[in-house]
Parts: sequence; structure tokens; C-alpha cells
Amino acid sequence: MGESETTLQPNPASRGVACKLCGGSHFKLRHEWPVGDYWNQTTIPLALWDCEDCGLCILDPVPKAEEYPDGGDWHSPKLRNLARKYRFKTWKRALFDRLFGSKKQRFYRQCKQAVSSGSFLDVGCGTGELMDLAAKDFDEVVGVEPSSRAAAVTRQKGYTVHEGLLEDVALEPGHYDMIAMDAVIEHVLDPVAIMRQCYDALKPGGYLGMVTVKLDGPANRYRGSGWNGYRHGWHTVLFNEATLQACLDKAGFEYVRRPRRARPLDDILILWGRKPLSAPVSIGSQDTTTAPVGAAA
Repeated sequence: MGESETTLQPNPASRGVACKLCGGSHFKLRHEWPVGDYWNQTTIPLALWDCEDCGLCILDPVPKAEEYPDGGDWHSPKLRNLARKYRFKTWKRALFDRLFGSKKQRFYRQCKQAVSSGSFLDVGCGTGELMDLAAKDFDEVVGVEPSSRAAAVTRQKGYTVHEGLLEDVALEPGHYDMIAMDAVIEHVLDPVAIMRQCYDALKPGGYLGMVTVKLDGPANRYRGSGWNGYRHGWHTVLFNEATLQACLDKAGFEYVRRPRRARPLDDILILWGRKPLSAPVSIGSQDTTTAPVGAAA
């Protein structure tokens, strides 16, 4: 928690907040970080809460854009890297990447196990590393990215990138064979709604693949409130295998046994959902007055 004075946040239920997964209103404080704490780069106290009914973990309250460094831009140079033993981790990552491939390469190998051609949407595409890999196999590769800095870099590579949050982008119904979300789902406010948006944008039989940090994994248990996976203030929802799978189930996806990565000693989760082949194309609550991503020019 640090040595600075903490300010206990009111329980989310006292303000009418309900769990986005189960609808419950019973929350237990997991951790909090006052303004000025080493892990808190925002201008408000931060608190994480566990839903006592289903286990989903949420950040509440969520800081406003102006309460983050540089408006919350994940690619901003003002965002400090707070990882422990950073030099050692950099060396270890470089060695691991050389032996087994980068994190993006390993995730993409799983993508190809699910779908190996067609239309590929990378949500939270950053500077386009995953898109570079997908472009070798997929006929169409499109990105969505909220950071103007990162989106500009990816556009310079020749890709179509829609700048903004996925919630604000109209996706063409039944268009994509694969939607990838690498380190994205933990940043949203309503994970089930986001997954339903992806569900509607997929073709029947299409796949949604998600990579996220694992709540209550080995590193989380060891580091406690100083676990870097909390990304204090930026990660708004955190999952274990059960809660992430429950969100996929609630969004309508079929259970996918392989590819899948949810081993007990891992600190990340990679789960997949498949849109049923028999599923009708649904536009859900999409605003069809906006030009949809993936629509023919």
C-alpha cells in the first residue's frame, strides 16, 4: 500500500454499481492505492473490488481521461514503467523470445490453429506487430486502436486502422473470420458487451481470441498489491479462467478447448470463443448509420 495515507473508497454497491458479469451488487475490497502511492500514477485514489457472487474483479471508480497521465494514452512517453527488476526482465524476455518467439508470435501461432485465412481484425493493434504476422496469411487485416500515436505508426505501414475505442466503432455484421484482442479486454468497462460486439462482427464459425493477465496467478499471489499485472488505474476489469470463460459464455460463444492456454503456473490467460456455425448474423445494438469497419470501399 505504501506509506502515504489511504482514502477508503465507498463500496461500488452504495452507488448502484452492478457486476457486468452476474449482475450482483456484493463487492469486497481487494486493494487500494492512495494518490501519491508508487503504483498510482493517476490523480485520484484507486481501488479494486471483487464481486462476491462471481469473482469478477473491477476498478471502481475508473479515473476520467484528464486524471491519467497524458489523457490515458497507453503509448504516451509520460507513462512510467513500474515493473520490478526491469533490466533483468528485459534480458529474460529477449532470451525467451529468441528461443520460443515473441509474445505476439506465440499468440499468432494459436490464431493460426483456429483460423488461417480470411479477414482478420486486431483490436488494440498498437503499432501493428500482430498485423504484420497476420498479413502473411489473411486476405484482409484491419486494426482498431485508441492511441493516435500508435495508430499513426501502423497506418504508415499501409494498414487500415480505425482510431478510437471499439465501443465507438461500427463493425460490419458477420464479416470477420478472426478477431484478436491481445491485452485489451482488461481495459474495457463492460467485457460482455465488448464480446457481444465481436460476436456480431464474426462470421458463423469465426473465432475471438483474447490474451490477458491472470488474476490470482502465481505472480499476483506473490506480489500482492504490487503486482504489475494490475497496471494500476489502466486495467479496469481483471479475470481468472472461470470469469473470462463465463463472459464468453454469456456473450454467446461456444467453448473452445484448443487452442487455449490456462495452465496453473501461468501468469497469463489465452482463451478463445467460437461463434456457432448455426448462429444468425446479428447486428445487436450496433449503430448502422456509421460506415462499418470492414465494409467494402
